[in-house]
Amino acid sequence: MSLEDECWTAFDYKDHKEAVRLLPLVEDKNKIRIGRDGLLHLSSRNGWLDVTKDLITKYHCDPHERGFLDLTCLHWAADGNHVDVMRYLIDECHCDPMAVDRYGRTPLHFAARWGSSAAAEYLLSTGKCDPLAKDNEGRTPFTLAKEKGHTDTLSVFKKFGGIKSSHPIDSYVNVLLVGNPGAGKSTLNVTKDLITKYHCDPHERDGGGWTCLHWAARWNHVDVMRYLIDECHCDPMAIDGDGWTPLHYAARWGKSGAVEYLLSTGKCDPLAKDNMWNTPFSIAKKYGNTDILSVFKKFGGIKSSHPIDSYVNVLLVGNPGAGKSTLSHVIKDTATGSIVLGSFRNVGGVVACTAGIIPYKLQHRTLGNIILHDFAGHSEYYSSHSAVIENLLHGSGGVFLIVVNILEKEAVKQLYQWLTVVRNEAQKALNECHVIVIVSHVDEIFTNPFERRRRKEEIQEIIGRERCDSMFLDCRKLGGSGVDSFFNKLCSACESIRSTSGRNLSLYCHMMYGLLEERKENILTLSDVMSAGEDNDDYFIPDKREDVLDVLDSLHSI
Repeated sequence: MSLEDECWTAFDYKDHKEAVRLLPLVEDKNKIRIGRDGLLHLSSRNGWLDVTKDLITKYHCDPHERGFLDLTCLHWAADGNHVDVMRYLIDECHCDPMAVDRYGRTPLHFAARWGSSAAAEYLLSTGKCDPLAKDNEGRTPFTLAKEKGHTDTLSVFKKFGGIKSSHPIDSYVNVLLVGNPGAGKSTLNVTKDLITKYHCDPHERDGGGWTCLHWAARWNHVDVMRYLIDECHCDPMAIDGDGWTPLHYAARWGKSGAVEYLLSTGKCDPLAKDNMWNTPFSIAKKYGNTDILSVFKKFGGIKSSHPIDSYVNVLLVGNPGAGKSTLSHVIKDTATGSIVLGSFRNVGGVVACTAGIIPYKLQHRTLGNIILHDFAGHSEYYSSHSAVIENLLHGSGGVFLIVVNILEKEAVKQLYQWLTVVRNEAQKALNECHVIVIVSHVDEIFTNPFERRRRKEEIQEIIGRERCDSMFLDCRKLGGSGVDSFFNKLCSACESIRSTSGRNLSLYCHMMYGLLEERKENILTLSDVMSAGEDNDDYFIPDKREDVLDVLDSLHSI
């Protein structure tokens, strides 16, 4: 048996004396492992604090390295109830006590599963562990301890819960909102006192990830919500552990006042998806909350009929012949009607007199308001394209559509090229941009099955690595395979841009715009008044700003 094998055996069989003797004799401690587990994992499992320290400080083993099933050293120490090792790993090595393995289990899950009550108590005492965190199967540390009948560990959880309940310093506002669903203005006053006088944190989350804003929306406390958003700068799009925003809860429990207020801020997305892909709108529909649905429809109607500042830039890029111009025809021809069978062949490209860019302003029935920019793929336009794109993305994000012809021999190279261009331009934007890769001409992929399939797999690998959306379709056909899915993805991206754009306007602004549109023949601007007074002795218009304001103020008081 080699020296390395002897050393591993000593660690594996928990022979501390032999392990300490052999460790200095082994040259590369990091190479001694079975599978992904190394000596440091075993030392943590065995509770050998002295050896664990030596492996990290003397022999430079990584305390954050993951082993079998993505387990960390902290998982192993919690499993073995070794509090001193855990304290060293957290306090001095800065290991994450909420790190999860391949199955979503934290160290606290392991302590609960194996009845390691001391480990559970220590982890809870750090204030960094969530006893209600769910693994991939939806089990929490508390439910695991209950399932396995570990009464000592359950007592720890109950003691922790009791302390939190009797001394909820960090959750007074949440408790207040839960306990006073009809308290009205008194709730707002006490909430203000807790935050301003007693320094409670309005951004604090409870065990389920709920913020104060979630609770206020749940109980329809619009005045509290307004205070939290306007004065405490709470995020109305904050999500809890299930991916629910405050708008999800208001929609679920039929709180129409809360829904209308949240939508009026212009900061909430009624199509935001939770972890199960449910939106506030779909939840209201599922539970038959007709009042809520009416609010959503009113909001949607106002936004649709008076869509100020809601145009999204869609930037279509790719090499010549990739299918960009034909795809732009598909988008334009479906703007006002449904997709019908048909095809475009031999469509002309972007002509030179347009400086390589053709913009189309569309009010699309599926995508909403968009400005589609068809960029020529010829290299002589690249420098001007960069300047134009930077200008387009100055105010808000945009959606990039990269079209790649899978039949091209250099399709992979072209995809890399355009991904690099798009990535560089997107980094300059103030807001997030979305990228969708369209791989075209897939209807002809089977003419040379082996080569084309190999290329398709290679392209799929690149797209997966870049973490962007993709579609494989024949973009030259209105009714081509995958076009419906493409429009769904593009629609989702456009809505995301609208909801997160720095220029996104509130419902109030859209309503005011609608009012002005309806009554514009009865409204005079100050400019109109000044124009009427020019060269007319019958009227006197003050020159000074202060005098004009005085006149306007007197008109307002009439």
